[in-house]
Amino acid sequence: MVLIREKIIANPLFSGSVLMLLGTNVYHAGQFLFHIIAGRVLGKAQYGDLAALMNILGIFALIQISLGLTVVKFIASERDEQKVSGLVKWALNWSTVFGLIIAIFILISASFVSDFLNLSQSQATYYLAFVIFFYSLASITRSILQGMLKFGWYVVGVLSEVGVKLILVMVFFTAGYAVAGGMMAVSIAVALSFLVGLFPLRRYFLNKKALSPNSNSLFKYSIPAFLQGIALTSMYSTDLFLVKHYFSPETAGLYAGLTKLGSIVFFAAFPVINVMFPLIAKRHSHGESYHSIFYLSLLLTGCIAGIIVLFYLVTPKIFLSVLGNGFLEGSSILWWFGLFMGLLAFAMLFIQFYLSIGKTFVAGFFLAAALLQIVLIVLFHNNLLQVVQMSIFSVALLVICLLVYFPYHAAVNKKCTKNLSL
Repeated sequence: MVLIREKIIANPLFSGSVLMLLGTNVYHAGQFLFHIIAGRVLGKAQYGDLAALMNILGIFALIQISLGLTVVKFIASERDEQKVSGLVKWALNWSTVFGLIIAIFILISASFVSDFLNLSQSQATYYLAFVIFFYSLASITRSILQGMLKFGWYVVGVLSEVGVKLILVMVFFTAGYAVAGGMMAVSIAVALSFLVGLFPLRRYFLNKKALSPNSNSLFKYSIPAFLQGIALTSMYSTDLFLVKHYFSPETAGLYAGLTKLGSIVFFAAFPVINVMFPLIAKRHSHGESYHSIFYLSLLLTGCIAGIIVLFYLVTPKIFLSVLGNGFLEGSSILWWFGLFMGLLAFAMLFIQFYLSIGKTFVAGFFLAAALLQIVLIVLFHNNLLQVVQMSIFSVALLVICLLVYFPYHAAVNKKCTKNLSL
């Protein structure tokens, strides 16, 4: 028992993962409740408007989180507080510029976006600009906290966002603001979350002795991190867009529901990956052993994904009934969607492991797999099962490639360590 406690329970990966798992699951539950409230109050048409705007935010969020990996990597690798302060200032400044550019672009194209999406309240698009600006700042503060291993403050930030969002959305809906009210609630909640995340960082961005970081190294690393974000966004969402193109609205709706449940596998395992990345980046930069953290991450990810997929295989109707009786026809293939997302979680685990130790070229593997998924679905889409099997084949091939490279990486790492010791 003592050995188990020392090796697993006391491990920072385990404790950090448990904290992140609990916090992010409460966050996602709150997000789900937000959509339930919006769907019931607004009705199908206006809820569709709100969901479309939130999807735009979701795509931006995935890319922003991927860019945040650069911040996590460099902050986790740095020991000097003056250099950390410089990185914090650099990250906040560039995130402000990036968020401002995207927000201005949204404001300029608001009329086009509103017309293209057939929104019932065109002014809601303007609130999207504010949401994206503040989300850019909130997301980068979370990346900074993640790099510093301040997972407690990370969780406080996301929970404050979802809590305020749930309260305000009911207030604004009651006042009759509909879709615009939903976006107002999100913008205020995200802005507050940014301020919460900024509080524990105040001594860093107020530090007058901060040392400016090497911008060239940061930008060089951010390119593969960005490409990884593009690939993840593609693999996570392209299949749904193609299904909407090739199949009837009813069939596409069934696929969307199955994908939503399948994504639970991915997001349930993602906190482990979030905790693993800065821990390994820190140990690698300091010349310390880090493979044990990766192996434990593999074990935790496998357990989480395996348990959920098993439930989807044995009792699929219980989960599908939450969406409605119309989705029960997909009970025989639900576990395939869980398997796809489970493999995607493993792929992300390997990708972020390699990125955390500077092996940035692996982002190319991810892009190749994303392109393969698109080609295969375009060529083979007789039914929904075949579509998800094409996605599984693509991501399974990616995982195999990443696995094949692992022994080579381990051998090179061992050789480098031996040379350093000499």
